[in-house]
Amino acid sequence: MAENAHSTPASTRAAEPRAHILVALIVPFLIALAVVGLGTSDPVASGHAYAVETVR
Repeated sequence: MAENAHSTPASTRAAEPRAHILVALIVPFLIALAVVGLGTSDPVASGHAYAVETVR
């Protein structure tokens, strides 16, 4: 068994807070993106899809 089995290198200890910060920044962005996506109108229901098909 290692002499210092419970000691963790500083780089490993620092990686966990960095991951938490990254998640704390990305999750609200994804939630906002989902809310904006839900707020936009459906192209099929609003008739915009038919206009695109006629152009093609």
